[in-house]
Amino acid sequence: MQGTILHILQDPRLALDNEPSGLVESRIQLFLDLLVKWNDKINLTAEKDPEDILKRHVFDSLQYCRALKPDFRVMDIGSGAGFPGIPLKIIFPEMPLVLVESQRKRCSFLETAIRGLELDRAEVINARAEDLPAQQEGQFDAVIFRAVSGVEPCLTLGERFLAPGGRVVLKKPPDETLPESTLSLQEEIPITSFHGLVSSLLIYEKCST
Repeated sequence: MQGTILHILQDPRLALDNEPSGLVESRIQLFLDLLVKWNDKINLTAEKDPEDILKRHVFDSLQYCRALKPDFRVMDIGSGAGFPGIPLKIIFPEMPLVLVESQRKRCSFLETAIRGLELDRAEVINARAEDLPAQQEGQFDAVIFRAVSGVEPCLTLGERFLAPGGRVVLKKPPDETLPESTLSLQEEIPITSFHGLVSSLLIYEKCST
């Protein structure tokens, strides 16, 4: 798998800035190993083969790198099996990360993954984002979504956690129209999945004043 992981990390469609280190490769391998092991107990991904998980979920998650900076404070809402948050944290190890997930069993997996991968400045919150306390509001440079039901509810949900100038980052399928929002659409980046499916990465920004 190591060669396959390196091949993914070097894919020009991801446009990763730096040559991947051996630590990045080994952490991705360990993350895949943990996912496969836990998939036997709880349903984390439909894919059970590590290479399939790598090519679908890890590859898609790494598309978000182009919308983040290494020192951003990031909240991943609806993290599920850790996508996109954990692959992004592996690439940006200094990035403070909060994973929000409502299902307790998935949170147990996320906590195990953070410990096993020795990821510092990462925490898991077992809650619906709608129920998070007020002290989380206005604290993050980016709120990210991957498996989402629509652009508009994500913007509404994510906005209250953003610091001034912060951004909501999410994927949009080609056929979805963009809603009106108090956030400003800064960029719409065409992206493709590993197997060539086209979508867009949307970057919305909160007014900095």
